[in-house]
Amino acid sequence: MKTLPHQVPPVMTLTEAAKYIGRSRSALKTLRHRRRGPRSFLADGRIYYYVADLDAWLAGQASADSRFNPALDPTRAPAQPRRSRRSRVPAAA
Repeated sequence: MKTLPHQVPPVMTLTEAAKYIGRSRSALKTLRHRRRGPRSFLADGRIYYYVADLDAWLAGQASADSRFNPALDPTRAPAQPRRSRRSRVPAAA
């Protein structure tokens, strides 16, 4: 008989979500307070996260990083021509 792989529950507590995304509880609480973190909700005074929202937030964070998204890589921009210092017009005397 085959054993099923460990399945992730659809809803996680704050502690479980922090461990899932590799952040501390306090960092995740700060992100929640500043409305910068994954979507969450309160139930019976406890903070919960849907795993789908955690995954979507992580994907959004990765796509906003220039190391993950080549379109944001500043080293791919064409080189700008150098400006010469001699091209400045001297002030009128």
